[in-house]
Amino acid sequence: MELTEAVVLGIIQGLSEWLPISSEGMVTLAGRFLFDSQYQDALGSAIWLHTGTTISALVYFRNDILEILKMANRHLFLFLLISTLSTAITAVPLLILALNLEIPESLFTIMIGIFLLGIAWLHKTRKISGQQKQLTDKNAFVAGIIQGFAILPGLSRSGLTIATLLGQKYPLHQSFRLSFLMSIPVTSAVQIVYPLAKGEFSVSAELLAGTIAAAVVGLLTIKYLMELSEKINFSTATFALGALVIVLGFII
Repeated sequence: MELTEAVVLGIIQGLSEWLPISSEGMVTLAGRFLFDSQYQDALGSAIWLHTGTTISALVYFRNDILEILKMANRHLFLFLLISTLSTAITAVPLLILALNLEIPESLFTIMIGIFLLGIAWLHKTRKISGQQKQLTDKNAFVAGIIQGFAILPGLSRSGLTIATLLGQKYPLHQSFRLSFLMSIPVTSAVQIVYPLAKGEFSVSAELLAGTIAAAVVGLLTIKYLMELSEKINFSTATFALGALVIVLGFII
């Protein structure tokens, strides 16, 4: 992988991770169509670059994390623990499937577009209302199970979890906060599981540069997204992007 490719993919990761579009899918598509990478190689890069956005989440939510480590917020600790464990129920077998399943490139691309349209529809139909809601074990388990499906390229982790949390009657700002916090333990675990599944543990200097780019851009993105969470029209942008990706798939 060239340095330019790694940095560009890192920027795309940092921009898309916190939006209800699949950062994994977008990085995979960019690697394939901008740099002519094979899907499996692009997918591997996409998964690794989540390290950068995990760092940005650790920095942004450092106060919440300190509270968890001090056990000052027991409800949040239990919510994240249960959601992380339940994520493994769906994520682990789907990761193995994603690494070994041979899908024609055109079909893969069309699937990503369809998934994007589905996420857009979910956000379009959710009602954003309510006040801060109590965290429960049941809601954490359900959100974790749904989060596990995001291991497949094209499915947005933030999109799926935010839609699920909104469906559980959490207000938008709280849904964003919980979704972003949920990403930290899960993406950290994937960085361990993925190389074990692949049997490869090497990381190039180029990928490290991409990780830094993802961390910096991710921190800026999450900061402004949290501030503007009540104003951004996610569904319209995601509908347009999904339609564009589907067209691209048919062109292939």
